[in-house]
Amino acid sequence: MDHRSASVDAFRLLAACLVFFCHSIYTSQASLLTLLGLLGRWIIPFFFLVSGYYFQKSYTRQPRYAFSKIAKGLLAVTLFVNLFYLAFIGLVEGSLVTIANHFTLLVGTYFHLWFLTSMMLGYIVLWFLLTFGLERLMPNVAAVFLLLILSLAPYNTLFGLSPHPMYARSLLSIPFLCIGFLIARHALDTTVSTAVSWLLIGVGIGIQIAESRWLASHGSDPLKVNFLGGTLLLSAGMFLLSLQVSMANQNWLSYYGRRYSFSLYLYHPVVNYFLYEAYKTSTLGAIIYWMSPLLALATMLLLLIGVDKFAPPLFRILNGDFSQPRLVRKPG
Repeated sequence: MDHRSASVDAFRLLAACLVFFCHSIYTSQASLLTLLGLLGRWIIPFFFLVSGYYFQKSYTRQPRYAFSKIAKGLLAVTLFVNLFYLAFIGLVEGSLVTIANHFTLLVGTYFHLWFLTSMMLGYIVLWFLLTFGLERLMPNVAAVFLLLILSLAPYNTLFGLSPHPMYARSLLSIPFLCIGFLIARHALDTTVSTAVSWLLIGVGIGIQIAESRWLASHGSDPLKVNFLGGTLLLSAGMFLLSLQVSMANQNWLSYYGRRYSFSLYLYHPVVNYFLYEAYKTSTLGAIIYWMSPLLALATMLLLLIGVDKFAPPLFRILNGDFSQPRLVRKPG
């Protein structure tokens, strides 16, 4: 039985599209990057919330199968995508020296793949809690890890610490997988009103603005921070809203979100790289610069749609799926 939400899948597409703006080449536009940071920090926590939410539904029906499926899928995609970027770095840089360090174990072979290693760590924690009957501790675990993440970055200076920000990122999936799981367990999307969801979003953005100003006044660069205290409220509000929006079960936004959002995230740096190279040498540099997020998004989406249509086995492999094909029905 399909328990997917069309509106959640549409929000997944929105989140994947925003990634292209947040990882764009606007490196010299501090004010624009600040705005993108305020509006885009919810993206990765949102994906973790979605995963935890649907995992709970699968776990309720078939506990062993749920863990087996997620473990096989995560291991397969993590292995393949890291090998892909290992080859990509070798081709474009001619050397692997840049990734010859211990952070590669946390991040993966490319900067954005920390999402996958964090996800694996989060599911190990979920497995431990559920296998040993400790589900009642899940809210406490989420709270402790949220405090730990904020203590590692960006509020580490309050405690005289200077850890690499990657340690905080690597833990990020744990609280949000737990929160997504608990939202599904207690059906909070049906008990929390849409007005409350919007309130969470607004308050979350406001708190992030205050935090960013405070960090800047104390010598920290908020542009380098992936998660703030207000991000929790913003992410939760966006996720609850995605569950509450009324949307037809079959529509193009949800279909593209379900089919392509993951691969858009996985492979967007490849298109960004070649677009940046074109920007440096083309006479249309200014146009490419300002249009780069939309150009990269359109190019990546068209490539994925083309591969999906004309080479379905390759599309599945790119997503780490080595199983038999499973159709996702297009809207009529």
